[in-house]
Amino acid sequence: MSTTTVDQHRRQAIERQYGPLGPHAVELTDGVIVAADDGFELNGILALPAGAGKVPAVLIRSPYDPASFPPAVVDFYLGEVIAWATHGYACLVQSTRTSTSYFQEAADGSATVRWIERQPWFDGRLGLTGASYHAFSSWATASTRPACLKAIATAMYSTDRVSSWYPGGGFALELALSWTAMQQANGAEVGDSPYDHLPLNQADVAATGTTLDFYQERLAYDGASPHWRPLNFAALLDDPPAPILHIDGWYDYHRTYFWQDFERLNRNTGNVPYRFVVGPWTHSEPDARVCMAERLAWFDTHVRGEDTGPRGILRYYRTGAEAGWRELDTWHPPETTVLYAGQDGRLTAASDDRVEQVRWVYDPADPTPSVGLVALAAGDLGGPWDSSVLEQRADVRTFTTAALSEPLELAGPVSAATTFSSDASSADLFLRVLDVLPDGRVQNVADGILRVEDPSLDGTSVEVDLGPIGHRFAAGHRLRLLVASGAHPYYNRNLGNGEPIATATKSRIAHQAVTIGGSHGLRITLPVARRS
Repeated sequence: MSTTTVDQHRRQAIERQYGPLGPHAVELTDGVIVAADDGFELNGILALPAGAGKVPAVLIRSPYDPASFPPAVVDFYLGEVIAWATHGYACLVQSTRTSTSYFQEAADGSATVRWIERQPWFDGRLGLTGASYHAFSSWATASTRPACLKAIATAMYSTDRVSSWYPGGGFALELALSWTAMQQANGAEVGDSPYDHLPLNQADVAATGTTLDFYQERLAYDGASPHWRPLNFAALLDDPPAPILHIDGWYDYHRTYFWQDFERLNRNTGNVPYRFVVGPWTHSEPDARVCMAERLAWFDTHVRGEDTGPRGILRYYRTGAEAGWRELDTWHPPETTVLYAGQDGRLTAASDDRVEQVRWVYDPADPTPSVGLVALAAGDLGGPWDSSVLEQRADVRTFTTAALSEPLELAGPVSAATTFSSDASSADLFLRVLDVLPDGRVQNVADGILRVEDPSLDGTSVEVDLGPIGHRFAAGHRLRLLVASGAHPYYNRNLGNGEPIATATKSRIAHQAVTIGGSHGLRITLPVARRS
């Protein structure tokens, strides 16, 4: 082990990234070894507030090895650890066994907590935190219910690790292949062509030249498989082990499942505090300053027991017109409005009595592309995109309202229902809500997908979850519903034959249709934001 004192130059750089630092000088010790229950040595870096005596602790468990990072990335990665220590917390960031040691994180997290409890600097109060995989490892540790745990603060994640891998019953191809290549093939980047490779169980070799075992594991099991049950911690929300703060983004691939966590907690009648924050972020680029301020206030309140002022259960950034943060003390299921798809591509408040089918052809050889759906997006790759070019494709249908006479503000979950038909035995229905600006730009707001498998897929009633929304459509704008049969490569293209996705190679052109008009026609249910 070696110990260094964090100098002023480094503190200033961290402050630019994470916001104001605390008063404490920081001693940083690397090579901190914790023995797991089976003797495996877990390596970490510990930041301590110099001369502070006994202090509360923050634990972050990470699959990312800082030794493999460029110096600038190391500074950002360790910046959070140092920031916690400046505010008077001991912070241990510990490397997990491997980049994909999911099934061992609960036991290893528990062993690490027991190690922390034995340290002379620990005052008996612990907070668990982190984003993405770090959030997963926090929930895995929390599932062991350590007695010293006082608060949880996670981000860009949900308690159910697996649902985001199999959205709507399909397969999140881009996420699975790109993330696994990054973790298990020395940071290899996946080009465009491997996503088109068939069978999918050879796409990892096409991308990296080697078989990636965790990618293969994702292909071998579906989202409903008992194999993944140990990675689902959603049941903890029924009896939370500690106060919960969770942060996510409107453009994160976890957003639908994050909102399910929020609603599950909101249905509980217990008295464990919780707070959810949703920003205008992709998975890779949450605002570090906002996130640090939220987590620090949460831990100061629930770990230290300080009075940091009132905080609502939901804070979200309203996108669209008059964008900005909203803070809510309570959340009640919103009132809803229903819009109906009708003749000539109209989307109206009243259903058309005339019933017909709107048809399109889906060709897996030329799949409908994903636009604004980049799972690990950074920079200009994610967030709101102009979808107008996508709408020109022959395999896309749209339904649009008239120009709004007054603003329409939506907040809450969005769903759509219709009668879906296909001459294929397996077909996908992809739906997207869009904001159509007066200048012709078309921006994505929320979307969802459903995979339907039925040997006779002819007139099947379906409902599609489009996830949560927090958006204000300005007067003069129009709301549009886009209908398609995929978003490749984010979702794997449906080859149409219902064969196992890992080994399927044969594809067929599918003739799809949704019903419009009547009581079972295409309709979308939108949550109207409450005034207070």
